[in-house]
Amino acid sequence: IAGADQPTPEVLGSLHDEVTRLRRIVGDLATLAAAEAAGLRMTSAPVDLATVASAAVDLLRPLADDRMITIETSLAEALILGDANRIQQIAVNLIANAVKFTPSGGLVSVTTMVSTSQAILEVADNGPGIPDGELGHVFERFWRGSNGEKASGTGIGLAVVKELTTAHQGSVVAENRAGGGA
Repeated sequence: IAGADQPTPEVLGSLHDEVTRLRRIVGDLATLAAAEAAGLRMTSAPVDLATVASAAVDLLRPLADDRMITIETSLAEALILGDANRIQQIAVNLIANAVKFTPSGGLVSVTTMVSTSQAILEVADNGPGIPDGELGHVFERFWRGSNGEKASGTGIGLAVVKELTTAHQGSVVAENRAGGGA
C-alpha cells in the first residue's frame, strides 16, 4: 500500500517471536497427539534403559553445560520390552525438564536399575523441588506450575512422558527429594 507505514524492527521482532512460539505449540500438540496414539503404532523389542538414558544424556549434555549444570549417571542394565524411539523420547523429556528447572551450578542425576520385577529410570535434580500442591499436576497437558514462567515451554513434555509411559504399561511419578530437588 503506497504511503503505508513500514513496520519497525521491534514490531517485526515481536511478530517473529510470536510465530516461533506458535510453531512450537503446534509442534508440541503434534507430539502429544502422536504420544496418545503411540499404543497403536509402537514396535516392541528388547530395550536397555541404560543405553537409552546414556544416549539422552549425551544429547542434552551441551544444554546442561551451557547452563553450568552437571549431569551424573549411574546406569545399570535394565531391560524392558518397548519401542526404543518412544522410550528415548521419555528419557529426553524427563532429563530436559530436570535441566530446565535446575539452577545454574546444580546437579541432575540419571539412574537406571532393576527393582523386584521393574526396570526403573530415575531422573532427579537438586533444584528447588515442586511445590506440594503442584505435584499432582505435573503430568497434565499445558500445566506449567508456579515456576513455569522461569523457563520456556508449553507444558506438553511431561504429558507426553505420561502418555508414552502408559502406552508401555508403565507408570511415572513425580516427588520431591528429602534433601531438596525433585
